[in-house]
Amino acid sequence: MKAIKRSTTLFFAFVIVLILIPITSVKAAITDIKIVSETKVTAKQAEQWAKSKGATDAFINLAKLYWKYSPEHGNVNPAVAYVQAAKETGYGKFGGVINESYHNPCGLKISAGGLDNDPNAHQKFNTWDEGVQAHLDHLALYAGVDGYPRSDSYDPRDFITIKGTVVTVNALGGKWAPSLTYGEEVNQLYNDLLVSAGIVSKSDNDTSKNSGSDNDSGKTVGTDKPQTNTTVPSGMEATKPIPASPDGSKGISSSIGWRFGNGNWYYYNSDGSKVTGWIKPDGNWYYLYSDGSMAKGWSLLRGKWYYFKSSGAMQLGWIKDSNKWYYLQGDGSMITGFNLIDGRKYFLDSSGAMKTGWVSISGQWYYFNSDGSMLTGWIKPDGSWYYLYSNGVMATNWLQLNGTWYYLRSNGTMATGWILSGNAYYYLLPVSGAMAKNTVINGWQIGEDGKRGDRMPGSTNGKVIVIDPGHNFGGDDGAYSTNNGITYSERDLNMQVADKLKEKLEANGYTVIMTRKSSDREVLEVNQSLTNRVNIANNSKADLFISLHHNSADAESARGVEVYYSSKSQDESFGGGYSYDRLSKSMNVASSIASSLTNSTGAINRGAKDGNLFVCRNTTMPAVLVELGFITNTDEAKKCADSSYQDVEATAIANAVSTII
Repeated sequence: MKAIKRSTTLFFAFVIVLILIPITSVKAAITDIKIVSETKVTAKQAEQWAKSKGATDAFINLAKLYWKYSPEHGNVNPAVAYVQAAKETGYGKFGGVINESYHNPCGLKISAGGLDNDPNAHQKFNTWDEGVQAHLDHLALYAGVDGYPRSDSYDPRDFITIKGTVVTVNALGGKWAPSLTYGEEVNQLYNDLLVSAGIVSKSDNDTSKNSGSDNDSGKTVGTDKPQTNTTVPSGMEATKPIPASPDGSKGISSSIGWRFGNGNWYYYNSDGSKVTGWIKPDGNWYYLYSDGSMAKGWSLLRGKWYYFKSSGAMQLGWIKDSNKWYYLQGDGSMITGFNLIDGRKYFLDSSGAMKTGWVSISGQWYYFNSDGSMLTGWIKPDGSWYYLYSNGVMATNWLQLNGTWYYLRSNGTMATGWILSGNAYYYLLPVSGAMAKNTVINGWQIGEDGKRGDRMPGSTNGKVIVIDPGHNFGGDDGAYSTNNGITYSERDLNMQVADKLKEKLEANGYTVIMTRKSSDREVLEVNQSLTNRVNIANNSKADLFISLHHNSADAESARGVEVYYSSKSQDESFGGGYSYDRLSKSMNVASSIASSLTNSTGAINRGAKDGNLFVCRNTTMPAVLVELGFITNTDEAKKCADSSYQDVEATAIANAVSTII
């Protein structure tokens, strides 16, 4: 394609962006918004909004601090941070495990972390100024702002592994907090603030009617159960290209006609003068520039692109140029945008090139097949299931199909296993993703509405499970891997999943013992460290031992989940015992965890394996060692460090355990 097309394409792309800016900004205001973004809301308007919600004076006054410090702390949208603080503190009334004396407006924990119900696990700041700056810095880190983590931050949890993992407010769900709808609830508060400030109207803010909200899939944020109606979000309308119409032109004739000279073709009238403009001498259209030379290839004529074959004849229909497909409509001009061609929908970008795969159009996601045609219904392009409405828009949140409920995460992937939505837990079947109802899952009663009820009496019987977050801070330090400038520590990832698994198993009624805690800084050599872990398990007379690890390999391509057990006798120092029943249960647990993990996460199942590992060999109870993924694989490492992905892993392991132990 000629250089003129590339430069002119940039100009038209710029014009298109300018045209779309008002639409895009309105959509962002009522659907999702970037954490780092501008806002028309003023601190005074935010104060008035908070006052209307019955906020405390201390919280109302925080608005000035958010607007003051935002420019110095990543240019985080101060209105977004302020409404999040409103959610976290109950408009300054708190009521949870921390109070106003913490000067902690967003629930930040200490560096070592800890349980949500532990007040000592939450950071205390000296002043509100420190707390607000820490909050803004933590959001900026999540959003991937250059220069973060910053060395002078008050943020106690400025971990490089979370940098750039959350760009928009909706994506906070499952990361800032376990609830998958957390980000959407913050966005609702932001939208409410926009209405209060008069920036958008109430009708614009009605997410049950707008076309871009993640809440349009049949669930109102904040309720405890799926609603009984599913609203399909309106998508972009596909336009039909101009059809080729019968042409009554008689064309042109000449006694001279075509002549070649100076490397170009020219068309001459019978009087010898050169013809310019459009001509049709033989049933095909040609274009002759002002100097009479015949056009070939791409040509920009009166603001429209045309393509002329090497013969000079104008092209119609599909054409492949430089490995990209373009479409020339009936008048020969190139089309762009969302188009209905021969009964199928295609999207052609501002350069006219046909798109394939995932494409975001006006804030909504669509998927186009390898031939460019838009897909609908269930698809599985990357190992995970997605649902596309009949208009092509990707579904998120609750979805009802033929009377069955499904849950699609904010990134569109179908959820399985236990999820927390609103204030209730639901169970989505591992294979189909369908919401369970009127049944018992893992000892929990599930009602007609899908909500988890009471635990069945005696379903766990006080059973004890030991969780072993593998490795320590000394001679048994574990694996490290650096991908795209981010260093992943197996030891830390093991602990992050272990804390989540502990919480889920305890919620299921088990007694959980940890071989190390997040605050521990054990530096023992390998043999002594492993011996201590086995002794903790054996002395507790536990019913199951689970050691959590993350894999590494020389080949970057290695990926997947594998779970180990041991068929060997104990070492003599541990008694040399052997039990077929213990082996049978260990194999069963290993296989169940491997299947549950891969069904829930979409990871490759490398299977249950006899590994003869120290902790599996020498414990007296059924024991498994779970390798949750390869941190030497760029994609898998990123997932393993993602808090929401870890939550899915922990849920999958807990579900597997509940079916056996």
